[in-house]
Amino acid sequence: MKKKILISFFAVVIWLSAIVGLAFAKGSIKIVVNNQTITPDVAPRMIDNRVMVPISFVSKALGAKVSWDQQNQTVSIKDNNQPQQEDIWKEDLDLSGSSWSGVKNLIAVYIAGYDNRDDELIKSVTVDGFDMIPIGGIYPAIIDYNIIDAQSTKSGIKVRVKVISNEEKLSEEIWDFDITKGKIQKWGRVSSADIDSYTVFPGLSFKNN
Repeated sequence: MKKKILISFFAVVIWLSAIVGLAFAKGSIKIVVNNQTITPDVAPRMIDNRVMVPISFVSKALGAKVSWDQQNQTVSIKDNNQPQQEDIWKEDLDLSGSSWSGVKNLIAVYIAGYDNRDDELIKSVTVDGFDMIPIGGIYPAIIDYNIIDAQSTKSGIKVRVKVISNEEKLSEEIWDFDITKGKIQKWGRVSSADIDSYTVFPGLSFKNN
């Protein structure tokens, strides 16, 4: 009796395995990305108890860039939401931690003043005669910013900042700051371009209407 039960048990297991295997073979494995079902060009498969999915299709569904290096046989995946740092000015700066902290804080205060149209705050971190103080009017809200490079100058340091702002449209701007003796001497907008969307962090994203 025990042998019959055991044989029956294994028969059920084999039968279920066959059904599951058939379902997998028919491509019934679903891929859900951010609560949406996607249909890849290559169906997922179960191999050695592991579900194999096309990495390129899933990565692109998450907004990442996927590239293939034939020479080095390497798949490269880059998250578009993460800042891709580039050494624009090709310079290794010799700065102490406190020196860099001072530079970073100057920029933070200026951006806060610019974003809130606070003349006094901007004057506190700029040289006398600084003429780039926003007065009245409507200015875009600054959603985020990142310092992307810096280089030494004859009188101090130049810092490049990527700024994401939003007024009627999302925009990515590049700003340059010239800093001398603990004050911002000059500010300039290098470039500006509209963007479709921007993610500050997972859970907080902005899109053009």
